[in-house]
Amino acid sequence: MRGPLPQVRLMPTGGVNLENAGEWIKAGAVAIGVGTALVDAKAVAAGDFAAITRRAEAFVAAVRAARG
Repeated sequence: MRGPLPQVRLMPTGGVNLENAGEWIKAGAVAIGVGTALVDAKAVAAGDFAAITRRAEAFVAAVRAARG
């Protein structure tokens, strides 16, 4: 990812999901940006913010594992 420009700090935002979040970090991303993979419209409509919190915790765990 950073081969030709190692000084560039990159943060992918499109297509990032729980299954590939760690791969992005291992490839050299300094962070990841997630939208619909994190905030499910149905959970928001139902007021199930705990589900969004659990999803966020899973993303944090994936990034930590990739950095570990």
